Amino acid sequence: MALYSCFSGLLAFAGHGGLLALGLLTACQAPPKPLRISVVGDVLLDRGVPPALARDSAALRRTTRRLWAGSRYVLGNLECPLTTARQPAAKAFVFRAAPRYAPWLRQLGFTHLSLANNHTLDQHLPGLRETAATLAAAKLGALGYTANAQAGCQPTLLGPDSSVAVFAYSDLHQRLAGESCLCGRDFVALCERVAAYKTLFPGRAVLVYLHWGTEYAEQPGPAQRTQARTLIDCGAAAVVGAHPHVVQTMEFYRGSPILYSLGNFLFDQQGRATDLAVQADFEVAQGHVATTHLRPVQLRRALPYPADEAAKAALAARIQRISPDVQLLPNADTGGWELMPKPGAAHPGSAGPGYFSRQLTLPTPTGARALVRLRYLPRVGYYQALVRTDSAETVLPLGFPVYQFAQGDVDNDGHPDLLVGPIKTTHFDSTRQRRLFVYRLDAGGRLRPRWLGSKVVYRLLYFRVMRGAAGRTYVRTVEQAPNGRYCIGHYSWQGFGLMLDRFAARNVSRDAAYTHFIQ
Repeated sequence: MALYSCFSGLLAFAGHGGLLALGLLTACQAPPKPLRISVVGDVLLDRGVPPALARDSAALRRTTRRLWAGSRYVLGNLECPLTTARQPAAKAFVFRAAPRYAPWLRQLGFTHLSLANNHTLDQHLPGLRETAATLAAAKLGALGYTANAQAGCQPTLLGPDSSVAVFAYSDLHQRLAGESCLCGRDFVALCERVAAYKTLFPGRAVLVYLHWGTEYAEQPGPAQRTQARTLIDCGAAAVVGAHPHVVQTMEFYRGSPILYSLGNFLFDQQGRATDLAVQADFEVAQGHVATTHLRPVQLRRALPYPADEAAKAALAARIQRISPDVQLLPNADTGGWELMPKPGAAHPGSAGPGYFSRQLTLPTPTGARALVRLRYLPRVGYYQALVRTDSAETVLPLGFPVYQFAQGDVDNDGHPDLLVGPIKTTHFDSTRQRRLFVYRLDAGGRLRPRWLGSKVVYRLLYFRVMRGAAGRTYVRTVEQAPNGRYCIGHYSWQGFGLMLDRFAARNVSRDAAYTHFIQ
């Protein structure tokens, strides 16, 4: 109807100017069709799964054709290395599967598998490397893995126009050689990378696929909830998890879905509700998740099947019991539900615009710990900085929008400073732009300005605090030069403020700028 009205208006207006009508026709064209990305939980190809596949792999193919019809991409978590290497790690559960399963997984319909978990190093680094090579040969994308341990967490781009970026991350520590090739261990760095990416590519949607949590627990822990919401604050369009082997709580934060655990997809566990799972279908458009659908799945003798009525009812009851602030709207096309916020429920959403974490812990000069968080004032569009110590709470009315909020000992005096990225004019520059301010936290818990930098060399986009090879702190920036290209600047404290040491990269593309910035 909207498209018909658009054409009707054009026909009525065509006599008043063909060029204008042509321009209106362009404006009336329908937006691009959303990109559907399906995400499932844990995939194991060891232990009791191969015998199950030998019994009835045809049933699994029928299941995936039904579940993944219409999906451009299918993501899962690979819970075992695909390798001929036999170097088992010293741990309770050690897995290994044959490399021949990689092309089979691709034929099944998978497009990407996460290696950022606690099992892809079960046969040590040789097994991990062979797994990555095996997936690449089968034209399967490896999420959360990089051969270069210095490259940091790199997103995997999806869509013909790279409209979606996926970060895969493991919160579980293995302390094995090669772990640095997997995205994990440093949650602050993950958030920083997500925020930097979203800052440079605001039109792209960022999905974060996490391996985390407690096995078999119905609910995520408080730290997980904080982490998930922090990722949304930093720009994630959706957060989805694996590892607990059961379906966990679901919620919306600032309008974005958080699915703490999808449960198993291909696994031989029994009991503790490990036979009930969901597939998440994200319809992604214009930099965000437009809709989230859930498809109910049940596992029988290790293999997934579309849930029968009893399993579907059990899943719905479980989700509604542990997720009181969401509703499941039946969808006849998928046989599942559309996940929606429950009307009238208290859904957090007042964190304000921008891509950054809203709180951090900062030590005072006396050694006490202070919680520093930003509070957004929507009526005026500004932030306040609230500082809480054991003895007092103080407020610094910033009076401007913010694009970054970090800490670091920028003057190298042994006391971390607060770095705030304001968007404002100054007395010496009437252009409203991004700047870099430094504050010191005094013994009374009050923030005192140290440096209110008016500008850097070029147009500042983002910054992070870094520790150099000599142990001294500096600030790394992403800046845009007048020619539209990008530079990576290194600034260090020079007596009274931050001064440019050098450009680590100059005249590079936006993608190259991101890569240089996060390394």
